[in-house]
Amino acid sequence: MKQFSSDVLVIGSGPGGAMTACTAAEAGRDVLLVEEGSHHAVDSAPSFSLAEMDQKYRNGGLNVTFGGTSITYLEGRCVGGGSEINAALYHRPLEKTLREWQAQTQIRGFEPEALWPHFEAVEADCNVNLVRGGNGPASALLRRGAGSMGWSTREIARFWNYDGDAPIAGLSRGRQSMTVTLVPRAVRAGARLLPDTRVLRLLRDGKRVTGAVGERTVNGEREKVEFRAKDVFVCAGAVQTPRLLRRSGFTHNVGDTLQLHPMIRITARFREPINDLGYGVPTEQVDQFKPELTLGCSYSSIPHLALWMGASLGNKQARLRDWRRTGIFYVAAVGTGVGRIRDLPLVGEPLIRLPLTTADLARLGEGLLRLGQLLFAAGAEELSSPVDGAPPIRDVAALEGVARVLPQGRMPVSTIHIFSSVPMGEDDARTGTDSFGLVWGCDNLRINDASLFPASPAVNPQGTVLAVARRNVMHFLHG
Repeated sequence: MKQFSSDVLVIGSGPGGAMTACTAAEAGRDVLLVEEGSHHAVDSAPSFSLAEMDQKYRNGGLNVTFGGTSITYLEGRCVGGGSEINAALYHRPLEKTLREWQAQTQIRGFEPEALWPHFEAVEADCNVNLVRGGNGPASALLRRGAGSMGWSTREIARFWNYDGDAPIAGLSRGRQSMTVTLVPRAVRAGARLLPDTRVLRLLRDGKRVTGAVGERTVNGEREKVEFRAKDVFVCAGAVQTPRLLRRSGFTHNVGDTLQLHPMIRITARFREPINDLGYGVPTEQVDQFKPELTLGCSYSSIPHLALWMGASLGNKQARLRDWRRTGIFYVAAVGTGVGRIRDLPLVGEPLIRLPLTTADLARLGEGLLRLGQLLFAAGAEELSSPVDGAPPIRDVAALEGVARVLPQGRMPVSTIHIFSSVPMGEDDARTGTDSFGLVWGCDNLRINDASLFPASPAVNPQGTVLAVARRNVMHFLHG
């Protein structure tokens, strides 16, 4: 069995793990960063392609929760984690959200004014920028439709390095993911990166974790590995972190409070071309109804259009020939359901039970109604229905009929935002860690990813993951 030792063992190289490894290594600590997936260049496959899904997604993107309505979710499984596959949108959470978290689980040192410097550091380190030279016709359409309804919109910044003023310049290489920013910095500071290595179980001796055991794939062959470390950070994401903890005997408030942002997507066809893939992901969002609801538009390639048009929409080939006049639009809601994560040991996959509640369905229905009203106001001729087997929607009256009662189990609901499975705070009856991610009952095991959120951030969580991770590792280093 091959053995590795380090001062700090970081498990998972997504935003939380990359920030942890980089900050600790630059402080002079001996860091080993372990990642289950492989190491791919940011432009190793076209964004949102099948090749990228095969390379960088867990199970090719086919992950699902169980409940009255199944919810598909995405996880990155590569060096850089979710930062390599998401839309790279950046938000700061509302100050109200941070104060609610602080009160909910009694988090020490979590005042917004104490957190803003960490967000500022993330914005500088990861090149958070607005699109230069225009944001594309789909975003313009969203602004126009919202304006006609009297609703506010906002362009969302991205983790992106735009080359010059042309919006399409550098789209394949511009993503400022962890493999471009913090992971290389960590390696330059002396951290060792070990991809293709799955940690199976943490090793525990009383109130300390002494290391971990796992397996590594080298040249197609698996070998057993053992890690020894003075301090361990688990940063494997809101699903894989609690799985590893539970397999290792840590179960107190672990994996019992998973939350997510449920999303529904529809397609809309217009009179004029509105779909220009050269602009990448449209970054305009309707913020009139935040934090409960977000309305926006998605990357709308032909395969994605085919997926979100729904299986029952007739004459799909003809509709796909109109792809330049068609786009994908979404409703994202703050979910109210709380899920549990458990292992299925015989198949090596998680079992996630998470209900889509009546309140969730009502909120998604409200969002669908508002989104459809906006799209018709902007000139849409036809909307696909999110309900399986339902006909296209061609006027507001039909839209109201669909949105009024969304049925359980008859819609493709998805999410890319999952969190809150090992919440932090000083209320140990409700949390899995203290205010800085230290697992209860252990002196040297810490969590530093989206698992720590007490509740929904109500925005894309990557910026918050990075800022909170920076805060926590700085506390670990300096107290």
